[in-house]
Amino acid sequence: KLKSEEFMKKFSLLLTLAIMMVGSTVFAGSIDYLSNQSAKYIMNTASQARTDGADIVSYNPAGTALMGEGFFLDVSSQTLLKYYEESVDGGDTYKQSEPTLCLPNIYGVYNFGQMGPGKLAAFANAGIPAGGGSLVWDDGTVGSEMAGQAIGAYLGSVNAALATTTTDVNLKVEGSSVYYAIGAGAAYSFLEDMFSASLSAKYVMAKRTGKMSGSADYNTAALGMVGASTDWTMEIDTEYSYDASGITPVIGFDAKPVKELTIGVRYEFETALEFEYDQDSNDVSHDANFGALAPGADALIDGGVAGMLDKDGIKANRNLPAILSFGAEYAVMPELSVSAGTNIYFVGDADMEGYEDNFGTGYEISLGAIYKVMEPLKVGGTFLYTSQAAKSDLIDSTDLASVLDYSGNPVLDSMMFGLGATYTVIPNLDATLSFAWTHYLPEESESNVTYEKNIYMIALGVGYKM
Repeated sequence: KLKSEEFMKKFSLLLTLAIMMVGSTVFAGSIDYLSNQSAKYIMNTASQARTDGADIVSYNPAGTALMGEGFFLDVSSQTLLKYYEESVDGGDTYKQSEPTLCLPNIYGVYNFGQMGPGKLAAFANAGIPAGGGSLVWDDGTVGSEMAGQAIGAYLGSVNAALATTTTDVNLKVEGSSVYYAIGAGAAYSFLEDMFSASLSAKYVMAKRTGKMSGSADYNTAALGMVGASTDWTMEIDTEYSYDASGITPVIGFDAKPVKELTIGVRYEFETALEFEYDQDSNDVSHDANFGALAPGADALIDGGVAGMLDKDGIKANRNLPAILSFGAEYAVMPELSVSAGTNIYFVGDADMEGYEDNFGTGYEISLGAIYKVMEPLKVGGTFLYTSQAAKSDLIDSTDLASVLDYSGNPVLDSMMFGLGATYTVIPNLDATLSFAWTHYLPEESESNVTYEKNIYMIALGVGYKM
């Protein structure tokens, strides 16, 4: 007799499949968060103290009070070419190359000029602060391969008559993650622009999906005893979506101790996001007949797997972490400015249903320089190092659920190199073209799986002052 309770319990660990983490962040930032929020940022990632361009709403909101009187607009879009690879030493290699064609952002700032003892600015923005696109593993991942093999192994563990070996696994894994946001706030400068402060908030709407489809082939020797083929196939087609929304309060401060130096500080509070799941489809079937070996096995196998894949109505927290950002920009000469900055991500303190225990405090360190080649043309270069602060237990875990999560979108530290130029097309209208390469530092797990990622970016933006 097939022990159904044991079977279901084991499958609950098996089939939290490899699509939980697939839709995570696809560029600079920490876990889900994206720090690449404009074309100008790609040419200077040390933007925490900038006071030019409306896109500073994301990086130095207090600096909007120092921009000068008038209306400022910045619109940009980024294209990401994403190449991920994971390989088993002496075994298979899995790849994905799904691009993110459009990652848009728009910012508007109105600086009223002198209002009372200081200057007042109001601002608004809309964009994608986290997530950032889709990943498609056509041949699956290390985790989905393990899940397919584990199905066969566990069939035999719950009933000796069903001792089964896995002959092939062909499971396509897909996921997407896009966090839309709209925000607004105000900034005020005082003491003759020596200090400024800002207060704002963002409303975040997170949309994520997961899908796995394909088949796994097995061989159950005992089927030959009842005159049936020992080879059989299980078909799986499961897809779900999960959404959440929350509000992020943001405060900012600027200081200009001397004319050439600006220091910027920003703090984003943790964003509470409780995701609720909707199961869009969930079909599991197999083409063998186990009834003669274990009565009721056929329905239990399909129903058990489908039941563990069914996430309909489940609720789970996955908050965006609090962020402390600070940096400095110094005008070395009228044509040249240099800057440095840091973002600190309090990932280990965010509520993510225990997943935060795999992390410490993440951070980014950035350097940038902007040089005016001639009156209409500025060029910039930048470097960014990101530490995800992932603990070694995360990548080295041999627990199937952990491997499934990690292999969907490996969490790796990275180095990013960016170049770009801003050209004044006509007075008050400029265009920015920038490029970046993010190289994620490869990691090898104790189980001899090597994870690698590279992303290439093209960004185009337009800035306008009225």
